[in-house]
Amino acid sequence: MGSYVSNPTLSAWCAVVLATLIVACSPANESIVVGDNQPPVDPGLPVHGGQLRVALEGETNNWLPGRGNHVAPAALTVAMALFDPLVKLDHEGRFRPFLAESVTPNATFDQWTLRLRPGVVFHDGTPLDAAAIKWNFDNLHKRQGSVTFGSIRDIDRVEVMDDLTVVYHLAKGIVPFPDMLTRAVGWPVSPTAVERLGDEAGLYPVGTGPFKLVEWRRDDRMELQRNENYWQQGLPYLDGITFRPLPDEDARLASLISGDMDVIQTLRQHIVTRLRGLSDIHLYEQIGNSSGSAIFNAQVPPVDDYRVRQALAWALDPEALVEVLGGRGISPVQTQYFNETSVWYSPRVAAAWPQADQARARQLLEEYINDPLRSDGLAPGEPVSVEMMCLPEQSLIDLAQMYQAFWSAVGVNVRLRQIEQATQIQSVISGDYMISCWRTSNEQDPYIILSNDFGQPDVQPLNYTNFTHPVIDENVEILRLEPDFDARYAAVEDIMMLLTEQVPNTWTGSTPAAVAVQPRVRNIMGWTFPDGTLGDGMPVAQVSWAQVWMLDDAAWQAEQGAVE
Repeated sequence: MGSYVSNPTLSAWCAVVLATLIVACSPANESIVVGDNQPPVDPGLPVHGGQLRVALEGETNNWLPGRGNHVAPAALTVAMALFDPLVKLDHEGRFRPFLAESVTPNATFDQWTLRLRPGVVFHDGTPLDAAAIKWNFDNLHKRQGSVTFGSIRDIDRVEVMDDLTVVYHLAKGIVPFPDMLTRAVGWPVSPTAVERLGDEAGLYPVGTGPFKLVEWRRDDRMELQRNENYWQQGLPYLDGITFRPLPDEDARLASLISGDMDVIQTLRQHIVTRLRGLSDIHLYEQIGNSSGSAIFNAQVPPVDDYRVRQALAWALDPEALVEVLGGRGISPVQTQYFNETSVWYSPRVAAAWPQADQARARQLLEEYINDPLRSDGLAPGEPVSVEMMCLPEQSLIDLAQMYQAFWSAVGVNVRLRQIEQATQIQSVISGDYMISCWRTSNEQDPYIILSNDFGQPDVQPLNYTNFTHPVIDENVEILRLEPDFDARYAAVEDIMMLLTEQVPNTWTGSTPAAVAVQPRVRNIMGWTFPDGTLGDGMPVAQVSWAQVWMLDDAAWQAEQGAVE
């Protein structure tokens, strides 16, 4: 096995970095490896032209930030073609301005001044100015029903200072505030286009990104073409991209092998194993904090009772779950929100996480079953019944059946339900589920992750488990304003220890984000900021497309001749 890039783990929390006009740093903990079919370390000189064909793991319901469910890797990677984040992460995990020119806090971190780059326009020619940033905040995000509403609940308002400058006024100081601007809240769209299109704005996204929409046929394809007015001179390199959702993992892999697709993404361990054995493709892998999991809806009996959730966790053998996914040698078992390469990882939490003790599981179930006040309303002595939904992809069907086997072995009646990804995401967001297979955690700052995942459900739609607890609230407050790493680490550990007891979700193994390409496709991970600083690669298979290129016939033949 050869190594392509390795992101260093930060040894300490990065506090205010005024030199880069960004406040805080998030640990870059991803390990990035490739097999023997590794891409060239030097991708060569960029070449303009070419229409790239990309196969995705799923489809998205809506492309308007604040309205669409932009949480899955397929949505995130398409978004990086259509939109530009105001802030992105570099290869060391530092927040840096991207579409923004600068982001600076006041002394108490409750006012953040953002200045935009001059001369940027949306795909429809509308200027990206301070008024557009305020319009996006007021109309797409700071409104009831917005998917992002809970994430920005502590931002009171956005004030326009001049044509290119806004001030975010926060209800309270937030040290890692720039992290909020790396996701949908920080993807500006054209106010002109949204007002013109009305309810159909999510079908015709108009951002500032390197590519603009030609046509979207949902569940079939999205055609994009080069943004000739892109703000980064000379970019993008490609003439266009065709994205195709191919949820079936085997079909997606076959499309690459046959040459029908130039790029595929996958987060399935068994597919990564097969890709590693192919000598005529190039494979990029990146493992971060994201992990397979089963999430429990803490508002739905019987999993509203922590004894049932604990029992379901104790009944599982995580190693076996990773094995059935084909993850042996690829995905380390995960026990918390941060994998073992992260500065936030806790050995104490890992030791406390419940796993593989069926006797303990039966004991907890007996306590619940014989409780006359049991939450499911059944008579004492009646067995526990649960329903789990998961995607109709073979490895996940196998995974769900293994969950069923483990839980059935301790006396639980288990019903399995298959559901397509877009419907699954909507069901989870709306709380219309009991147990669901899911991916949990990401590379954002612990404050952002944990305040989203465990905020009050009535204002935070990203709290998919609907689980809350005072211990989480207290420690999230520490993460909000505390710059000292040791204090933040202790707060994260306290939350993680609580989760070992309350178990709003279980874990399988760290998710391997992989992108496999035809050998002509270059620079999947080597994107840079305008000043040349190396970016964060492709977390959760999220590719930054502006700096990807394809070798034309002449360049390919010349390279092959040089190799021979």
